[in-house]
Amino acid sequence: MPPTPPRERDPAAKRIRIADAALELFQRQGYAETTIEQIAAAARVGRRTVFDHFPTKEAILFGHLAVRREVLIARLRERPTDEPPLVSLHAILREQCVEGYDRALLDQIRRVIAAEPKLAVQHLTIGMGSFERTVIETLEARPGAPRGSFEVHALTEMAFAWFITAVRIYLKNRRRSLVRCFDEVVATCVEAGAALHQVGSAAGAPNR
Repeated sequence: MPPTPPRERDPAAKRIRIADAALELFQRQGYAETTIEQIAAAARVGRRTVFDHFPTKEAILFGHLAVRREVLIARLRERPTDEPPLVSLHAILREQCVEGYDRALLDQIRRVIAAEPKLAVQHLTIGMGSFERTVIETLEARPGAPRGSFEVHALTEMAFAWFITAVRIYLKNRRRSLVRCFDEVVATCVEAGAALHQVGSAAGAPNR
C-alpha cells in the first residue's frame, strides 16, 4: 500500500477521500456490486478505517453531505449565544449557500441512487432528522434557552425549509447563484408571513 500523504492523515480529509473513492466505484460498477473491501483498497485505507468513518455503505454515499452538516454545526456553535435562533440559522445557512454545492457532485449522487431509490430516501431522511435534532440541541444548550422549546423547533424547521427550497430551485432551474435563490426564498416567505399577519390582525380586531 502506498504511503499516506500528509494531508490524508487529517480525519476530515480521509473521510472525504473514502467517500470520493466509493462514489467513483458506485458509478463504475454499481452500488450493490461494490464492497467495503473494494472501497478501502481504492481509498488506500484499511477496512476498519472505512468503518471508523462510516457505519454503513449507505452512509458513504452521503459522505459529502454529512461533512457539510458537521461544518454547519461547528459554525452554529461559534455564533453569539445571545443571538436570536432564527438570526443564527439564517446566517449559517446563507453561508452554506455562498459556498455553494458542487452541481456535478450532486448529479453523481443522483445517478448512483437512481437504482436504489427506497434505500436512498430512507437514509437521507434519517440523516436529515439527526441533523435537525443536533441543531435544536445546540440552540437549546445556549444559556437561558428553554428545553423542548416549541419556538426553537418551529424556527429550525422553517429555516431548513428555506434552504431546501432554495437548493431545489437552484438545481431544477439551473440557476447560476444558490445564495440569490436563498435570499429570494427568504424574502418571499417573510413578505407572505407579514401579509398573513396583517390579515389575521384585521380579522381578529373586532374581538379585541
